[in-house]
Amino acid sequence: MNAPTSSIPAFDHHELIQSHPVATLLIDRGGVILFVNAAAEQLCNMSRSAMVGRVVYDVIRMDRGYRQRMSDPATSALFAHRAEISVGDRKTVFADLQMVPYGASGHRILALVPSQSEAELMGGAIGRSGRAAGAAASMLAHEIKNPLAGIKGAAQLLARKADADGERFTTLICAEVDRITTLIDQMEHFSRGQPIVCDAINLYQPIHQAMEAARARQDHGVRFAEDFDPSLPLVHGNHDAMVQILLNLLTNACEALGGQGDGVVRIATAYRHGLSIDKDDGRGRIALPIEVSVSDNGPGVPADIRGDLFDPFVTTKREGRGLGLALVAKLARDMGGTVQHVRDGDWTRFRVHLPAAPAAKGRRA
Repeated sequence: MNAPTSSIPAFDHHELIQSHPVATLLIDRGGVILFVNAAAEQLCNMSRSAMVGRVVYDVIRMDRGYRQRMSDPATSALFAHRAEISVGDRKTVFADLQMVPYGASGHRILALVPSQSEAELMGGAIGRSGRAAGAAASMLAHEIKNPLAGIKGAAQLLARKADADGERFTTLICAEVDRITTLIDQMEHFSRGQPIVCDAINLYQPIHQAMEAARARQDHGVRFAEDFDPSLPLVHGNHDAMVQILLNLLTNACEALGGQGDGVVRIATAYRHGLSIDKDDGRGRIALPIEVSVSDNGPGVPADIRGDLFDPFVTTKREGRGLGLALVAKLARDMGGTVQHVRDGDWTRFRVHLPAAPAAKGRRA
């Protein structure tokens, strides 16, 4: 059916919507498409004339719950994070849906923002390379650690009889053995199949523990800033895992500043309404309203590795092993959450989204 043009607001909505940089649709109170911009035509691979006059969920296939809410005149606003949609003969994609009222006639604006790649937003998995690293660690850790222990023991015995030059080399051997052992221990995190034990935790306890440790490791040139939501509810998570996540992110942020004179590392918390994700585990969409972010005003991550940032062995550090962010992503996933990297103006931000504790859901503390 064709939408009556007389019901469209009198001011120039065409120019306003057309100028929007993301895929944007104007729909009436029954979900019928009245207008789409060029970005929506490109996303849907469909011309404006083929879309206008049709019900939105006949053009964009989506979850039944979203269809019902869009066709309900009483629903004026809708926010969904990583909703699963498909258009035409294209494969399923994930997009953030944002629907808000428009004008006084019950019209609504629907914006579709394609979600970041799985490499940037680690929702359901740590990636093929992460699993490969885990399998390799599981097979080789025991075989490697045994001879390493023997090498270190032999070096320590030699050190007792060695002169100054000999002692210098045996000390080097022991240090290198310790370094390799630490690397293996980090890799083993990827092969451990047992779930993390989660409980209702106060997020600020691991935050303060991680910040104290990060401050002790860094020089005084880095300034730490805090922006906390004081009414944050309890989080469904694991204290030790959160400390590890935050310490990795804080350490990376400090190192990224590289002695920068005006370097700032900011840690913030917020409650984000409407954020949710489908983990493909049969539980449907899980709300992730708790956000903790670590940001720095350093130069940022090189563009050529942003898509692989959470894969093992990807690093820009000369002495780095590339396991820190992969471990962050895995721990966040094991707690039912996600981690996301964004470049926001002059700031590099890592955002961890987590579920609220069951007793805290539905309320703000």
